[in-house]
Amino acid sequence: MKLEPQIEKLYQTLDRELDNFPSGTKFFSTRKLMDKFKCHRGVLDEVLDRLEANRLIDRVPQVGIFSRVTRRPNAHKVLFAVPDWPSEMTLEWNRMAGSYAETHEGWKLCSVMLAPEDGKVSSLSVDGYDAAIIRMPSPNVSRADMQWLASLSIPVVLLNADTGSFEISSVRSADANGATLACHHFYRCGHRKIAVVQSEPHTLLPEKRISSFACSAELLGIRLVKIDCMTVSGEYAQYKAYLGMKQYLKEHGGIADFTAVYAVTGEAVPGIMTALREFGYELPRDISIIAHSTELIGKFYHPALTAVCVDLGAEVEAVFSGLASILDRQAACFQTEVPMKLVERDSVRKLTPNERI
Repeated sequence: MKLEPQIEKLYQTLDRELDNFPSGTKFFSTRKLMDKFKCHRGVLDEVLDRLEANRLIDRVPQVGIFSRVTRRPNAHKVLFAVPDWPSEMTLEWNRMAGSYAETHEGWKLCSVMLAPEDGKVSSLSVDGYDAAIIRMPSPNVSRADMQWLASLSIPVVLLNADTGSFEISSVRSADANGATLACHHFYRCGHRKIAVVQSEPHTLLPEKRISSFACSAELLGIRLVKIDCMTVSGEYAQYKAYLGMKQYLKEHGGIADFTAVYAVTGEAVPGIMTALREFGYELPRDISIIAHSTELIGKFYHPALTAVCVDLGAEVEAVFSGLASILDRQAACFQTEVPMKLVERDSVRKLTPNERI
């Protein structure tokens, strides 16, 4: 949901004002806030809801508003811009970044949302910030946006985006490495024909995963079946993956001519599993599956998902340690690629030589 400009402006104002109220002390009353900042009650209520959701205040009915701020007033104020969509990876990254800022002195994280249908970031206001962390709505960053980001007077870190020759810091997962890990695990388990499910839009990140998986498969002699779910930006990957797999099975008389599935994102997995089960397949007895996912989410699938996982803690640490080095004038820019890891669970079965197709 987009925040109206007046709501965003008041949020930033009250966020700064809270630095003057140590944790546990009483903040201004609602009436005082309306008078002091000349705002309507509806706007103020939305801002207070957001401050409370971000654990900056507590509201006690019939008593008042209390500060929960424990940061130092001289902390680095960091703009944290993330896409407004419910991606499990984005949500978990946001949670871990917020936890890092709360538990490490010297950081004040201020979150804003970017609409997925609008890939531009040049509309962001960076006034009053010491740095910015941005997860782009699309990995395909336009040249105009890159030029704008490079021109800023504050350090910027892009998450999982290719910065090319621009001197812009970035932290990204080694997705090509993750795809290779998945392919080699399938091979060791005896799988020689694998369906690759493209459940995401054709952007840089999923394309890199698929191309790397395909390169490894070719070297290992694995045959691939490609299922393109024709997903566009803003669509629900789980549902499109369900439709894509179901359509493929319909066109092939209900026969899955593969023993395993590689999914480019964990969000697609429940949809793929549902489609396969509707055609009578059991997992992993009949079909195995690996996906890119988070370590937290995959374990709750049935069967628990074998996944190539981003080390989100390492990514968050790399972002803040890199920013600290720039703000301390020890570096001008940094580029960090964080290795991925394979988490083995129950969704991949080892085949006997006679079961290989």
